[in-house]
Amino acid sequence: MGFEQIVFKFLGRLRREDLMVLFLLVFLILENRCDKHFKLVLLIVFLSGLEQGLFG
Repeated sequence: MGFEQIVFKFLGRLRREDLMVLFLLVFLILENRCDKHFKLVLLIVFLSGLEQGLFG
């Protein structure tokens, strides 16, 4: 299985709220418009909102 297939399978399993937080985090990282602590908090919020069996 290729990397793209793994990424799309992972993104397909996410809920809408999780995708919004993930895209906001990626946008802020790419634009570099906030400090590293805010990015860390967004990453923690994203990871804490994931389901337990998402990676399994």
